[in-house]
Amino acid sequence: MACSGALLLLLYIAFAAAITDNTGTGTLPPRPPGAWNATWTDRLKRDLLLNYDKFARPAQHTNTTTVRLGMTFRHIALDELKAIMTVQGWTRMTWTDEKLKWNESDYGGLGVLHVADHEIWQPDIVLYNSATGNMVDHYGNTHCLAYPNGEVLWVPPSQFQVFCELDLRMWPFDTQTCHLTLGSWTYDGDHVDILLDKHGAEVLELMEMMEWEFVGVEDSRNVKTYACCIEPYIDVTYKLTLRRRSPAYSAIVITPATVIVLMTLVSFWLPPSAGEKILLNGCTALIICIFLLYFSQKLPAMAGHTPLVVLFYSSSLYLVCIATVVSVVVMNLARNFHATPMPWIIKNLLTGWLGHILGLGHLIAQAKSLHHNMMSGHAEELREQQASVFEDHDHMGNSSDDRQMISPRSRASSQHDWVLLAAAIDRIAFLVYSLLFAILAIVYAV
Repeated sequence: MACSGALLLLLYIAFAAAITDNTGTGTLPPRPPGAWNATWTDRLKRDLLLNYDKFARPAQHTNTTTVRLGMTFRHIALDELKAIMTVQGWTRMTWTDEKLKWNESDYGGLGVLHVADHEIWQPDIVLYNSATGNMVDHYGNTHCLAYPNGEVLWVPPSQFQVFCELDLRMWPFDTQTCHLTLGSWTYDGDHVDILLDKHGAEVLELMEMMEWEFVGVEDSRNVKTYACCIEPYIDVTYKLTLRRRSPAYSAIVITPATVIVLMTLVSFWLPPSAGEKILLNGCTALIICIFLLYFSQKLPAMAGHTPLVVLFYSSSLYLVCIATVVSVVVMNLARNFHATPMPWIIKNLLTGWLGHILGLGHLIAQAKSLHHNMMSGHAEELREQQASVFEDHDHMGNSSDDRQMISPRSRASSQHDWVLLAAAIDRIAFLVYSLLFAILAIVYAV
């Protein structure tokens, strides 16, 4: 009986020695009947994650977990009406997990462990200025890479939506700057410290955007201390700069503005009595109104950031309305009969140097010709008027009215003088409007 017990003991010792020898040589122990085919990865995950609490920071509460943060941008889109920028790319985060350290030689030389994102602790780095406040999770569900020294690498595909303060004053030649601010939501800087990754911000095969051109990105690390707390709070900010591609807008917006200016100025060169002045100014005002409606649909209504192009069109609408009023006055002067002659001071100016400067030489020549014809026939007309007065001497009540009668030649000369004044008003308005449009172009230059 004693021999049988000793024999069983020797067999057990030999079996245990065989198992120890196989483990030391880097091979798995024999699989007992009915057992599944376990690997070194299975053993390592079981040993590391058996009692692992993914909600507890993997360090002593007195120590700091350092997270290195980097970003690779793949696509950027900007919604002007909502003032939201959407960024798609890859986020790189590395940190040290004290609970995920192992000796490679104990696990068959295993040097990297793939673990799911829900299996281990991850830093709660979120987007502070997110436009989707109810969606805190910005990252895709991808695996993490753990290394024997406890370092963990996580590169999830990411999508961020942020509010962007747009400045559309220079639209459509504007450049916009938006910010991504990332930081820990619950940990202060004494527990989770965020550093910039050594690679920084990268732009890898950025998808070509139709309207916006990517100018560049700047990253910075910020440490803030608030009055309520002594602990520092750390965040990383990425400053993205976009420039609008504007060749199409030059044809859609700038060219019509030039046409509007020319149409407004050309209306002052039409004959003073031409009714086409009102028609031309009406068409110009209609074009401006159509473009203002286009701007209201295309651009968001933002206080303090009205585009200069919109201001130019609205100012042009005011000027066109005033030009229409001037055209009505000019047509009234040129078409209607005026019983009183033009004041001699104004007439002398218009037939003198001022008229020549305004380019009214042909009208001045006609006025002088009419004045010469009127003076040659003035004596004969005067005798006729005097004879008429003597014949009607007995009718004293009507004599004053007869003396005020104007001869046809005098009437034609007087009417031509008023046409000359109307043309002068057109020329002066043309010069004033040319100056005003030049000032508008300088003030609203983009």
